[in-house]
Amino acid sequence: MAAQLTWVTTPALGQGRSSGGSAAAELFEGGGSQRRRTLLETLVREICQNSTDQRLGRKAAEVCFDLILLRGQERDAFLSAMNWEALRPHLAAVRGGGGAALTLRAGLEAMEAETLVCLRISDSGTTGLSGDDWDEEGNFRRLCVQNFSTGEETGRGGSFGLGKAVSWMHSRLLTVLFSSSVQGMEDRGLRVFGRSELPAHELDGEAFLDGAYLGAAAERDGIPVALSDWRSAEAVCPLQLDRGGLRGCGTSLLIPAFHEPDRDDVGSLGIREPEELCRDLTEAAAKWFWPAISWGRLKVRSRVLVSGESRASFESRSEVSGLWAPFLAASRMEPGGEPALVPGDSAAIDITGFPLPRRIQPAERPELLHPALATLIRVGVTRVSPSEACLPCRSTIAMIRGAGMVVDYAEGLRLQDGGSYCAVALVGSALNHTPPSEELENCREFAGDAEEYFRAAEPVTHDDWLPTTRRLRESYDWRGSSGRLRGLRSEIRQLLQLRLLSDDEPAPDAGPELLMRMLSLGDGGAPVAAAARGEKPRLEVRVDREGSWFDRERGGWSLQGELIRYGRAEGPATVGLSFRSIADSGQGDCWRISGMEIHGSEKNLNMDNIDGRRLLFSVDSGFSAVPFRCLVSPPGGVDPALTGFRQGG
Repeated sequence: MAAQLTWVTTPALGQGRSSGGSAAAELFEGGGSQRRRTLLETLVREICQNSTDQRLGRKAAEVCFDLILLRGQERDAFLSAMNWEALRPHLAAVRGGGGAALTLRAGLEAMEAETLVCLRISDSGTTGLSGDDWDEEGNFRRLCVQNFSTGEETGRGGSFGLGKAVSWMHSRLLTVLFSSSVQGMEDRGLRVFGRSELPAHELDGEAFLDGAYLGAAAERDGIPVALSDWRSAEAVCPLQLDRGGLRGCGTSLLIPAFHEPDRDDVGSLGIREPEELCRDLTEAAAKWFWPAISWGRLKVRSRVLVSGESRASFESRSEVSGLWAPFLAASRMEPGGEPALVPGDSAAIDITGFPLPRRIQPAERPELLHPALATLIRVGVTRVSPSEACLPCRSTIAMIRGAGMVVDYAEGLRLQDGGSYCAVALVGSALNHTPPSEELENCREFAGDAEEYFRAAEPVTHDDWLPTTRRLRESYDWRGSSGRLRGLRSEIRQLLQLRLLSDDEPAPDAGPELLMRMLSLGDGGAPVAAAARGEKPRLEVRVDREGSWFDRERGGWSLQGELIRYGRAEGPATVGLSFRSIADSGQGDCWRISGMEIHGSEKNLNMDNIDGRRLLFSVDSGFSAVPFRCLVSPPGGVDPALTGFRQGG
């Protein structure tokens, strides 16, 4: 008979783990991404992403979510197997009114209930928890012990090692148990371990730091530690971690006292209706992983298992149909066809010349370094019926890279005809799953480099591409290219509206109507009331849309405007004029201003041209107003007829 697993509570250094777990949980619980998705969706994203990262060969990784309702003898056997009596005093000793303490109190009550709710998540066709207990590069230590750690392998979905925190958040005990069949070590049985994220506390006059670990008791440098233990499937069966019915290597984790931290519509079990919850798990997998599922890289199912019943009482599978089928159709469309004008139509286009800055780190991995390159972004769209406008993710853009997960569903522009659509933007290795084009073949060899760039641009929540992440700024010579990445969503929106969802070609001298859509005026565009006597002098730039047009031959906008001095007080006045691409956050790339023509007297007016991207006007008391005209051109690789820009000072 196998020895009892032991909970070991030691100082953080004793177990060799870094601090910061609580910060990771707070990030997912309070981050901006939670305005767009539930914590259950975040759990599914992190689990499925990790499984696809660890996939063996070309076969699909299989993920199974089992909602287990433990009662009677099975419940009692589980509590004994996890050595509940040893862990409970430590959890009960946590004091205070903080979130962790309140969660643990609810967990203690849940463990006393007649039915114990657990969520077991198993994958197969993956490598399992490899590496010994102290191998910093092994999967075991990364998942079960370390915080803020992930691998440096290329092509992974994650970059920060924070996602696993969401598993502990879904346990009212802040506890997760593991078992794993490890590739190449199948003959040793199942590797078993557990970890509780209980805070620092005092028990019987002794102080304990955060964290407790379940395993085989041992010592390292004279400090008590828990090591992972290898056991037979039969011995692990009471823990509900025997991996019965699963083929091949992989990992199972079990979340005892499972709950959804961000929901209050719960029943007597402390959760929603089990069937509804299981259905939401597979629907979340389809929503965020329809690319990986359609590429044959992932299969997901969920079940409800009840003590005393030999078969699942409910089962659901993730399918790429219905809601997500239009996105899949858009991703499979060849570029160069007609725009999508009626429901059911699809269209696609390639954004060429997207800059990849020079990679300068890690210096010890020269095979990853490269000079400045240009890559391609495939944008596709499918028109859907206006009656679908109320469905989730309609008129949005699925942002996808090679990991096979939708990074985000970016909001799209409303169409003037009232239509709805489903769009995709594929980058990096995701382009290997799209129809070929001449432009794609020209840059296919750089797909891996592009994949790494967009991976580095993802924040810790993996739901955006930003030029401000530390990994990107430390790895790339990013200066001069950040604005293009920051304005990517806006660029794609304009491309969809003007090229893929409309057949209106702007005339060569297109003017006010098109400029109205392209140019967002700064403060200087607002009408100014008559200045009162004694008002301080102020110089403003007014752009005249009616007198401006798109100059196709010169590749920019011919803008007409007027410099106007306001205020009756004596003294000089200055104003700057610049234009930038519209970006969702921060500042977009600067546009170049050239060919400035002053149509009138330049007396009392001075103009400084600052590197062709900003003009500085200064006037004295004798100046009143003067019209001007200039050419405003975008940075390289940006289509001025498709990309919006903003007036600045």
